[in-house]
Amino acid sequence: MSSVVDLWRAVDPEARLVSGTLEALRRPVRGVARSRSAPPHLPSGADGELPILVSGRAVGQLAEAIRAYLDDEMGHLGRLASQLRLAAAEAALADPRPAAPCGLLATRIRRGVAIAAEGELVALNPRPAGRALAARFAATHGRLLATGSGASGGPRRPRDGLWLLEHPIRTGASVWLFDDTPFARVDEVAAEALGITLRALLRRPPAPPPTPEVKPPEPNDVWTATLLAVARTNGRVAPAARALGVHRNTVLYRLRAASAAHGIDPRRPEDALRILRESES
Repeated sequence: MSSVVDLWRAVDPEARLVSGTLEALRRPVRGVARSRSAPPHLPSGADGELPILVSGRAVGQLAEAIRAYLDDEMGHLGRLASQLRLAAAEAALADPRPAAPCGLLATRIRRGVAIAAEGELVALNPRPAGRALAARFAATHGRLLATGSGASGGPRRPRDGLWLLEHPIRTGASVWLFDDTPFARVDEVAAEALGITLRALLRRPPAPPPTPEVKPPEPNDVWTATLLAVARTNGRVAPAARALGVHRNTVLYRLRAASAAHGIDPRRPEDALRILRESES
């Protein structure tokens, strides 16, 4: 049966809790009461008290949205899961880093979202207006790892007051949701939907290391490198210049200087063979 927090998170996650205890958010709700003398409202609890939520939406709209959710809760959650999986996949296609779908989910469900793999936080996205909670979560997550109490799965509330929801992706990797209010079914569905995309992302092989930059030859090796480049290109100056990363006129200048000083010109086949043999020995 749906609780107050289930309805709140599904209908208007922007609503603010202004009265009542967090424990009261878990009370079951059976329907929406309506009369001519009172606006639509949730029926009161057994003790006559329910948490009070302030929303920017009209009361009538909220009542209709709650009634529609209660009539088809599983359908609503199924549609939400499909939408989030599609949105996360599109975000991953645009940016293959795990932080991209993580940030999208934080914006959509208004919760802090983090990804941890091999004991490190791969991504940390606070909900809007919740950056202070992100710092608290980072400290809490580090403490959980240090004490060996991580990877328990499901929602929980550590000593610092944060509510945590962990959804395993694979061995050693999890999606974490964090906030200062209890979690609802929509949050569990959202974490599972994000986990499907992240499982595929984290399964990808690591990107190959960047190709080391070819450094130009040192000043004392410039002439040797130029002669070798021209010899390896069968005396052609333009390909040798491209290989050296210089202008063809620079190569011609070095060839003239080498020919004047040592009588060597790799554009001549006999000189080219001698240069190549010396470089191999």
